[in-house]
Amino acid sequence: MSLLRNLTPSFVRRMNIAHPTTRAATRPISRTPTELDEARRKRNSNKRRIHNVSRTKLGRNAVAKRTGRLKFPLLLDRVSWRLASMGIVTLFGSLLGYAITNENFFVDSIELVRTDYVTGDEIYRASGVHGVNVFWINPADVQSNIESVPGIELAVVEFEWPSTLYVEIKEKEPVILWKQAGKSVWVDEVGKTFPARHHLSWLLPIIVDDATEPLGIDEYIPIDVVEGARQLKALRPNIELLHYDVGRGLSYQDGRDWRGYFGSGNNMGTKLLVYETLIENLMSRGIWPKIISVVEPGTPFHRE
Repeated sequence: MSLLRNLTPSFVRRMNIAHPTTRAATRPISRTPTELDEARRKRNSNKRRIHNVSRTKLGRNAVAKRTGRLKFPLLLDRVSWRLASMGIVTLFGSLLGYAITNENFFVDSIELVRTDYVTGDEIYRASGVHGVNVFWINPADVQSNIESVPGIELAVVEFEWPSTLYVEIKEKEPVILWKQAGKSVWVDEVGKTFPARHHLSWLLPIIVDDATEPLGIDEYIPIDVVEGARQLKALRPNIELLHYDVGRGLSYQDGRDWRGYFGSGNNMGTKLLVYETLIENLMSRGIWPKIISVVEPGTPFHRE
């Protein structure tokens, strides 16, 4: 032992020999189990705190590098975004308020293509756009409203900014003027009635002899009556007035002072041929009838 104590420290380090004084200095201190547990908890707590601090700093640096805002605090960023959002909302609110209150965005007329029968005022009233803001107008609804007007077959509606509505319509063509119980209506080619809006000199009138109630709008008369009347007018252009009753159909007052009955249907050519043949036969015998009926062309008859 005395020899080891006399060794120099440098020699001891080279020979990897523990010096007696060094061994004594590094001898562990004796601790109780409770103290060991307390020391272990402190070490673990310090590690977690260091880890959390490092991770937090790393996360903020990463966000700062990614967004390029190393010089601006996070709170300032949040405030600036809120101010920008409020500015956008305020701007759009102002624009909306201007649009729904400015008179330039309210409709007070329509651009209507020329019509023959239905007046522009009637179409404008039916459209439902008077005094309405353009933002509340649906062109499809306007089209439906206009097409509901009796006598209009089709409507096309186009919108042009800021408040112009272009309307083009297709009207129904009247083929007959139907007079029943003192009221007149027009009739289209399929037998549907619509208002007689003004006088048409070329339109063939038909007077119903056995009706006590007028015929309303959007009602129908038999299509074979319409076809028969149009055929008679085409074959006898000099016919200016027809009569109708349910039992004997169409008739007209012949200029030779009798009434000719023709029924209905699209075989008026045949009935007229039988009618003229019967008249020729009666005239040859000196007979002047009051009534001639070819409602059934196979069994015509006359009445004096």
